[in-house]
Amino acid sequence: MIKKALANEDKTLISWILLLFLAFVWGLSFILVKKVVVNFSAVELGAGRIFIAGLSLSPWAVMNFKNFPKDKTVPLLISGLLGYLIPAVIFGLAGSKLNSSLAGTLNATTPLFVLVMGALFFSKKIEKFQVTGIIIGFIGSLILILSGGSHSLDFNNPYALLIIAATIMYGTNANLVGTHLNTVKPIIISSFSLLFVGLIAFVILLNTDFFQKIFLPENNLLLLYFVLLGAINSGLAAVLYNYVLQISSPVFASSVTYLIPIVATLAGLFDGESISIWLYVGMGIILVGIYLLNKKK
Repeated sequence: MIKKALANEDKTLISWILLLFLAFVWGLSFILVKKVVVNFSAVELGAGRIFIAGLSLSPWAVMNFKNFPKDKTVPLLISGLLGYLIPAVIFGLAGSKLNSSLAGTLNATTPLFVLVMGALFFSKKIEKFQVTGIIIGFIGSLILILSGGSHSLDFNNPYALLIIAATIMYGTNANLVGTHLNTVKPIIISSFSLLFVGLIAFVILLNTDFFQKIFLPENNLLLLYFVLLGAINSGLAAVLYNYVLQISSPVFASSVTYLIPIVATLAGLFDGESISIWLYVGMGIILVGIYLLNKKK
């Protein structure tokens, strides 16, 4: 009993340490995306970072080829699409239209959709106080969507809605990994799912001038940004996130998105972005909803 309790405490500590690290690297990704989309399209950005992520993890896929769980092929492919490739393109598209702090804060709606998608498609139960949290969190998200990152409400902001679509995919993927891939090692989940979508991304990139542009001398700094976004923010982070999913829960793991806005906002401030008062209002309301979502029964 004592050993079990100590083991649980160790897992909790490790989960929090990894959560803070993920918040840091993912929070900085929004400012990196904003830098890259100046010279690359959303498709090139999204496919480029996923191709690099798949490439960086491919040695682990090769080493674990004999251990590949063939019966998990479809969940792994879906995880790659919903957890990485499609959201990467979406954030690339929205990256040039929204400031880093707003995009990072909208990303904090992920835990709401972890619960909603879990209840709708994965037979997960939502407590009454969590329903209240979802409603409050939705109101906060709506304020962020309408604000558009400006100092007044804007009722025409499709790019903010795209971020919400991406967080719905993240919520679905978290439940998919936590339910159907919970017996598979995190490195196998990440390496093979990113290998699958990395190959798709490579085919997409062949139909663009990505490879011609990325190796131009004037784009050396952007190449570094792509490596950071691909190898670290998508590759390494994927392994760590899937590990946190397995030793904690989908809701806890997705809680990283509560910390991401802080990093994204600070990065935006250092980059000269102006922060709307509505962003702070929406973020505060979301945090109230978040508290209710994680409240013990």
